[in-house]
Amino acid sequence: MMKCVRKWPELVFTVLLVLMASGVTVGAEIETMVVQTPPTVGALPLIWIQESGVLAEQVELDIRVSPDHQRGLALLAGSDIELLVTGVNVGAKAHNKGIDLSLVNTNVWGIDYLLTDGFTAESWADLKGKSLSLPLMGGPLDFLARYFLIHNGVDPAQVDFIYTPSNHGARSFQLGQVDAIVLPEPMVTITLNSYEDAVLSFDLQEEWAKLHDGDDRIPFVGLFVRGDFGRDHRELIETLNTHYQQGMEWVKANPTEAALLAEQYFNQPAAVVEASFARIVLNLYPDHEEQALIDRYFTAIMELYPEMIGGKLPDEQFYF
Repeated sequence: MMKCVRKWPELVFTVLLVLMASGVTVGAEIETMVVQTPPTVGALPLIWIQESGVLAEQVELDIRVSPDHQRGLALLAGSDIELLVTGVNVGAKAHNKGIDLSLVNTNVWGIDYLLTDGFTAESWADLKGKSLSLPLMGGPLDFLARYFLIHNGVDPAQVDFIYTPSNHGARSFQLGQVDAIVLPEPMVTITLNSYEDAVLSFDLQEEWAKLHDGDDRIPFVGLFVRGDFGRDHRELIETLNTHYQQGMEWVKANPTEAALLAEQYFNQPAAVVEASFARIVLNLYPDHEEQALIDRYFTAIMELYPEMIGGKLPDEQFYF
């Protein structure tokens, strides 16, 4: 009996056809995206994407942790990175100043609290004549503190504002050198655990809700994509964002494991990070809802610190 011998090129062609028919991508190039992020819970879904390998056949995330937001903007403007996790207001200001970037999502909506030293502030008037430590003049926490003081009938001139980075401010607070301080998590948990005179007086998100019909959502942290990269890889960014939401749900469902990732990437104690999750609002909302919340926040900023977002509300190109 005569054997039928298939030639090698024909065999390869047949295998390729089978692979294509089964939906397997042959020879697909894996995209590399460099991400700069501060050590924030908003980066954990991205870390989950990379660690879990859910997008391993499409993208490699090179995650670089740095608190230097301005350097991140410079790297993005110079096409050295593709993604940046930073303050929503920071991204808006950069956009209004001509840096080509777009907001993919807003993820952290609650993270900041007012601690007082040895007394409970029952109202913002209790800060009259007191020293208040804030990380940056003209920054989001400076804006919020002044906004709450003004809208509660207190002249900010009656408060002694001291501006110093949060880590230094926290040390001064624990040494009894300032009366009050606004801190983000997990520094709130660290301070409450290490300084027995620290009192959690105000949840800034609850204070916001009192002035906005009970809605406590403040758009703090966003994921941004470099404009040209986003336009050229729109489907990939949309896929990434879908998996970001899955990663976010994983963080919520697995706080212990998520805290271990924070310890690995951010060098933060896992137990502290896990405890801090109780005071952090990590969530995504539909695009139209998110934009309305950002517009509300930015409109309030325009009353006090318009330069904080570049002097105007960002246009539609700001939103991916």
